Amino acid sequence: IIQRQLQMKYLFKTLLLVTFSFLFIGCQETPIPPIYNNWPITVDATLQSKILVVNVADRQRGDGLLEVQFTLKNREPHSDLNALYQVRWFDSNGFWIKSITDTFMKIDLGPGEEKIFTMISPSPKALTYKISIIDYDKNKKRIPNDNLQNNN
Repeated sequence: IIQRQLQMKYLFKTLLLVTFSFLFIGCQETPIPPIYNNWPITVDATLQSKILVVNVADRQRGDGLLEVQFTLKNREPHSDLNALYQVRWFDSNGFWIKSITDTFMKIDLGPGEEKIFTMISPSPKALTYKISIIDYDKNKKRIPNDNLQNNN
């Protein structure tokens, strides 16, 4: 009987350990590469280990304009992250529709911070879009004035 009780305790501890292991593995943040989700977002290679694309979504508004929302998270637990983003809009034929969002805008994320960005197309003709996220330090010259372009 004592040996049976020891076996049951061992089995219980083993099952408990396995259960918690699966629970913690399931709770980890695992980035889903945009390629696999067909997300229209690209992240510069220098930022891929620092920034996490949490979500990208879009919807057609009642006024016919396309609304895009994307969520970014700074993976760095102890340092700020500065980047730039750009949204380009395209019509049904794949032609680029010029817009104010063609200008790169600054992203400032604190350590571990997550932010949601929302953009609205310039015209009802815009049916698709592409979002580019690039390194701020390497591309500072792409924005004419930091104070005007910070969309946070």
